[in-house]
Amino acid sequence: MSTSAHSQNEAARQFQLGNHAYDARDFATAARHYAGAARLQPHDGKNWINLGLSLLQANDPARAREALERAVEFAPGQLKPLALLAAAMQRGGASEAEQIPVLERVLALSPDAVDMRLQLATAQFGIDEYGKAHANLKRVLELAPDNLIARWQSLQMPEAVVAPDQAARDRYLERWRRGIGWFEALDWSDPKFGAQAADTLVCATNFYLAYLGLALTAEQRRNAGVLRKLARAAYPALPDVRVRPIGNRRRKLAVFSASLNAHSVSRVWSSTLLALPADDIELAAFYPGTVEDASTANWRARATRFEGGQRSIATWIAALRAYAPDIVLFPDIGMDRVTQAVAALRHAPVQVAAWGHPVTSGLDTIDYFLSADACEPEDAAGHYSERLVRLPRLGCYLDPPATTTQPARRTGPGETFRFLCVQNADKLHPAHDALFARILQASPHARLDVLCNAKAAITADALADRLRAEFRRHGVDFDSRCRVHARLPVAEYQRFLDQADACLDSLDFSGGITSLDSLWRDLPIVTLPGALMRGRQSYGMLRLLGIDELIAVDTDDYVRIATRLAQDAPWRDALTKRIDAAKTRLYRDADAVHALAAFLRSVEPPVAPSA
Repeated sequence: MSTSAHSQNEAARQFQLGNHAYDARDFATAARHYAGAARLQPHDGKNWINLGLSLLQANDPARAREALERAVEFAPGQLKPLALLAAAMQRGGASEAEQIPVLERVLALSPDAVDMRLQLATAQFGIDEYGKAHANLKRVLELAPDNLIARWQSLQMPEAVVAPDQAARDRYLERWRRGIGWFEALDWSDPKFGAQAADTLVCATNFYLAYLGLALTAEQRRNAGVLRKLARAAYPALPDVRVRPIGNRRRKLAVFSASLNAHSVSRVWSSTLLALPADDIELAAFYPGTVEDASTANWRARATRFEGGQRSIATWIAALRAYAPDIVLFPDIGMDRVTQAVAALRHAPVQVAAWGHPVTSGLDTIDYFLSADACEPEDAAGHYSERLVRLPRLGCYLDPPATTTQPARRTGPGETFRFLCVQNADKLHPAHDALFARILQASPHARLDVLCNAKAAITADALADRLRAEFRRHGVDFDSRCRVHARLPVAEYQRFLDQADACLDSLDFSGGITSLDSLWRDLPIVTLPGALMRGRQSYGMLRLLGIDELIAVDTDDYVRIATRLAQDAPWRDALTKRIDAAKTRLYRDADAVHALAAFLRSVEPPVAPSA
């Protein structure tokens, strides 16, 4: 027998052995045999396809992707290897930009492939192509009207990150209300909905609802009501744990957050929680993230139990309940899909949210909300479905930012004055446009840099185009006076802060960490406090520093203060010195830790324990 014939026979034998192992659900063995067939006949696409499929079943998406890329190479016009490659890329955490071309090739061959079109829409949301994503969701719903993922994403995601006008924001809220009503009317006894519940629960959060400048407490409750139904339908074997008294023993606190790394939420809450007295409170951390850095290391070192990584929701719930916590603290409900899913069920007698995301959860599984007294209005209790706990001042034990090499003096006479707005594109709604244009119109020697932290250049460009149109109406040349920057490396962000003269805060949802970073550099911040805590963070900081002169009462006053900063150097220098003298008041607030510890030591369920 020739060598070639022997190779063909051996490849066929390996292929059949792979088939037998696959049918027996021994996917690792199947993959070994298919790999042997592929080595002997590397140009036969079916060997690579079956190898990739077996590796996917064996939960090895990285090697599956390699095999399926070879399959596509040998059969570029076939649907199956492309579709499997798209699945491998999604499960392996490939970037949205990598997934999209493959998905588009799949849909060119099979336009009505609902799952692939849905995956494409999700990837497009990930790179801020919201218009294209919504067009694909619309097509999915034409093909499958009862697809819950498409409907949930359609209601939660706006038409664009940057709203072109106020009418677009109004349409979003109207569409959201219609969409949530559709979910509220569902018959959850219908198995076709229960089968989709787990995936729907983690496909999107209600993040954008928080950026409309309205309390919307009723809407948040409605959203939470649907989340509860989704969670119960997805995990019927994991009902809420029974509420019980905690008592006076050493209490077990579980912190569940996807932000226990170098994240703004961690910068606010990690030092506070890690400073809790170990004699009274046993601390455990549950981190559904994969980024490991210095912040994560601090949690590993301090926590009695630390669990991290990518897991299914059911596995996270099992791990959390195995710890049997007395209290579960979610610092940032609404920002992460895994956290949202876990928080929709009860795992401890007391569950608490905090101002890592300063918005009520709406969930009846969350009993208390930890907030900052300095930032809350008098009527704040009505903005939360939880019982509000007003911790002193900012409510946190904040570490100061790293030392900077800021210049001793910024703008001199006759030089360009540098305004800086360091706020996410999500916050910068159309009302900002005229505000910024008026400030530059009144200060001809000033310019503005907007660091909007956009993931994609198209988002920064959309914001620039909207601002440009408003600047034109005020007779201000946008291109010579203003620039919008997408997401920057940390060092570049810090360089902008070091070189700025003053900051312009955002309306309705103010700066948090960015304001702390600015004040640490003695930068004056002009702010106009809103009606809600999320719009009063910079306000609270300035009040604690005793710098009320930078707090505007309306937009006209905002323009007046900003203009004076640009034109009155002695006044600005005096403010800078006062900020420098007082800024340490914002950091390492031991009273905040004491107050939090006292709350955690004494809190009991706000409702009577179940029988």
